[in-house]
Amino acid sequence: MDSTAIKDYINKHPVTFTLLLFNIVMVFIVIFTGGFTTLNLVRWGAIFPPLIRDNQEFYRLIAAMFLHGSITHFLFNSVALYYLGGHMERLIGPKWYLVLYMGSGLLSSLFVTYLGNVGDVTIGASGAIFGIMGGLFMLTIKQKKWFHPRTIKSIQQLMIINLVITFLVPNISILGHLGGLIMGMAILYFFTPKYPYFYMQMMKQ
Repeated sequence: MDSTAIKDYINKHPVTFTLLLFNIVMVFIVIFTGGFTTLNLVRWGAIFPPLIRDNQEFYRLIAAMFLHGSITHFLFNSVALYYLGGHMERLIGPKWYLVLYMGSGLLSSLFVTYLGNVGDVTIGASGAIFGIMGGLFMLTIKQKKWFHPRTIKSIQQLMIINLVITFLVPNISILGHLGGLIMGMAILYFFTPKYPYFYMQMMKQ
């Protein structure tokens, strides 16, 4: 990707780019301060329920969204965020997209903290990314005219496949994924733009 393409992506997806940048910064911080150990991840804000419930370290509900357990984990979530997040940002605009992302990540963290195993340590952007998938799924129902039929089918299949993976693959936070998915669907159910954001921007030019 050349510099022109990068600038174009940043201009069209400012929030997604900023989120990716935060993730990259945190990966380097974790690597250079002890690596992807449980102790180091907790040090930098991972969700460990007793620290939130008893010590009221509520910042962890947000901080955990920008931490990852390995380079593979980071790359997988970053690719999903780059494509799905960028697409969603173009559809609903930076402001509502930020609400969607942070709201989904927050409910994901709350589900894990108050409904999950008290001894589990949880990190990752997956809850917020599931919120994006849930939001896209809701748009394919409420704003079908925005999408080609094949795109609708692909989005719906993507969500189903990821839900199946969530329940079948070990060491995945089921509650975290479901929390994000529920919030993403709820936000786009109650807030459904009449027109895509990129279309409205073109009309202003």
